[in-house]
Amino acid sequence: MLVVARLFFPQTQAIGVEPDCPFTASMLKKLVYAGSQSASFVQATKDLLVLAEVQVSRERVQRWTKRIGEERVAEVEAAATSYQRMSLPARRSSPTDQSPQVACVQMDGGRIQIRDRQQSGSGEDDANGYWRESLVGCCVSMHSQEHAEDPCPTIPKTFVDQARMSKLGREIKGFSTSLEVAEKSPEELPDDASDKPKVLVRSVLATRQGLDLFGQRLVAAAHARGFHAARRKAFVADGSASNWSVHRKHFSHYTPVLDFTHAICYVYAAAMAGRSTCEGWRDYQQWAQWLWEGSTGKLIEAAHRRSEELGSPREEDSDTSSRKIVAEALGYLKNQRSRMKYADYRRLGLPITSSHVESTIKQINRRVKGSEKFWDQGAEPLLQLTADHLSETSDLDRFWTNRPSRLHPMRCYQTAA
Repeated sequence: MLVVARLFFPQTQAIGVEPDCPFTASMLKKLVYAGSQSASFVQATKDLLVLAEVQVSRERVQRWTKRIGEERVAEVEAAATSYQRMSLPARRSSPTDQSPQVACVQMDGGRIQIRDRQQSGSGEDDANGYWRESLVGCCVSMHSQEHAEDPCPTIPKTFVDQARMSKLGREIKGFSTSLEVAEKSPEELPDDASDKPKVLVRSVLATRQGLDLFGQRLVAAAHARGFHAARRKAFVADGSASNWSVHRKHFSHYTPVLDFTHAICYVYAAAMAGRSTCEGWRDYQQWAQWLWEGSTGKLIEAAHRRSEELGSPREEDSDTSSRKIVAEALGYLKNQRSRMKYADYRRLGLPITSSHVESTIKQINRRVKGSEKFWDQGAEPLLQLTADHLSETSDLDRFWTNRPSRLHPMRCYQTAA
């Protein structure tokens, strides 16, 4: 039977629902799920009609998704504030007296279009464009074994496959060669590295409120899961300076790990730039092995010699010039050398790629990113709810369970006989 949602019910009010809400708690939960997980609010109304047999307007789905999202944002902000007030010993302990065998925190940036209504018509948005950065973090508990020696001393074949590296280099760095593109994407190709840490539970955080607030929320989320008390901890990210500023400020007691995929793409670009395929590939295989085993000194020295052969970049050089590519890769490797001890990380059973947060960003982008999607005040609540539904923890379930007790008391009116 089709149920049509109305603005209000004149006679009765469902228990645990605020006076201006025409939905039961169960129906509101379904509405918010559709609003935050469907491709758009219009699609959410269609999904609700087909799956829940409820007809709800797009405006109402949007309004209630935003309202519940704001409540969740307020909860996350309160948890971050509470963490900041803790003493250092309390921060390093586990609130649940449990901690994972391996605690991994990963972060990266996404993209979202923001149109500020207050500046509409001023021309400022048009001049700067609408794209803004969103920040996404993952707290991933893992299981792995420690080893006396590197359990995988030889670089996996997937990173010394010419077609695969050609496509991967183009996707990550925008660098391409004459090699043919592999038919499969890098995510679909098998990884033959052994003894990879096994993922247990993932929780997700997303915001566009800036780096400072993001760092406070992320470290509070990690503490809530007992990550700070774990004996083996890793903070994994690409080479962006903003990522490592969060590490220094909030996660300095975590082992810093540069995402291996980004590092190998810089090495690939430097080895192949300005060379024939045969000559560049020969050097690349050696450089890649040095990177894999953590021999950063040998790798940087080889890249430095290559840079001297080409000379320093010139002002007229384009971004695709060989000099500029090699110089950029050399600077990257020098800046990140303390985070490229990959043999040690594998021996400790730590992850060496940020693939979990990168795949999470792709999932979030399905909801918030698109050339036709523009957001204003609703961006932050939607990012929060999208992250909540991707999380494998019970935070959202607890929110729905505790929400009725936080609602304002309602007046019950009795209709005339």
